[in-house]
Amino acid sequence: MVNSFAFLLCVCQSMTICFDGSLGPVVPVWPLSHRHKAELRQPGAGATLLTGSLPAAVCHLASSHRRFVVHSGTRPSCKQRSQFGRADMFISGLVSVVLFLYAATGVCGFTVTTANNNVRVKENEGADLTCSYSADFGSDARVEWKFNDPKGSQVYVFYDKKPTASYASRLTMFGDNLRFSKVTRKDNGEYDCEVSGNGKFGEAKVRLTVLVPPSPPVCRIPTSVTTGKGAVLSCHDGDGSPPPTYKWFKDGTLLPDNPSQFPAFRNATYKLNPANGNLNFPIASKADSGVYYCQASNEAGPPQQCKAVRMQVRDLNTGGIVAGVIVAILLVVLLGFGLWYAHKKGYLPSECTSLHCF
Repeated sequence: MVNSFAFLLCVCQSMTICFDGSLGPVVPVWPLSHRHKAELRQPGAGATLLTGSLPAAVCHLASSHRRFVVHSGTRPSCKQRSQFGRADMFISGLVSVVLFLYAATGVCGFTVTTANNNVRVKENEGADLTCSYSADFGSDARVEWKFNDPKGSQVYVFYDKKPTASYASRLTMFGDNLRFSKVTRKDNGEYDCEVSGNGKFGEAKVRLTVLVPPSPPVCRIPTSVTTGKGAVLSCHDGDGSPPPTYKWFKDGTLLPDNPSQFPAFRNATYKLNPANGNLNFPIASKADSGVYYCQASNEAGPPQQCKAVRMQVRDLNTGGIVAGVIVAILLVVLLGFGLWYAHKKGYLPSECTSLHCF
């Protein structure tokens, strides 16, 4: 007779957990196997308490009154029982934690999963987004798919058991899975498969990346920069997916992202951001003069580059500034002399008695 001892076997994802409702947790945890037959016996008694499809020595229960051992056909030796005893305290505590987490999270029930949560496919090709859920949700579970684009907006893809109008022409369903006949770069983003039923809710997320090769990037490179001033060279491609990374070249030589790590660029002062394509010179010097171009690349296709442009860094032209000031002064003097001469010769109207009428 089992008397007051109630045993609960929870089988979840190929795991077996043995639990005694009155004496506390029991332990080790092994996958089930049809090749083993196990019997739970009380040492010294002939009555079989539990027979199941478990591997040998799966469960060990220790209490202040009784000790139960699971074995397969033969009684464990004294050495084996001693080994069980030493591990008893550690394993009991460990399984208590496992059972608490199991009860708190509901590992075995109401799960929603996907076979591939990161789908990558070339533009204009087909793609499958999968979703499956446990039977706990019931046979009439409600399934919906939503799309979250990179800008943060959300729209329905599958609602009320059918694709929405904007997706109907290129989307079909097989089971609860989405099948695109072809995808475009606008389909980039995250898709949520949401399942509700029997008062519960679950979801699985799938990231769809549409692979698009980069186009020749748009570059903005100043042709003239004053020594000591700042300069920013920009490079951007809006077509590539995933977003391209950027490289800059000067006189045909690749500029490293971290110039301080390379002896040949140790004195360089530029800052390069490969993610947004900006090449920044906080304080430009004559050594920064050269022919620059940018290259955009991603995994979808060959890299593309913009047209090369020469950037010239020059010293401030003080001589030109002085000459400009002198010319301006001379023009003012000549203007004043002309007005005086015209007044003296009577070329100006008689009512004008001074230069102030101008």
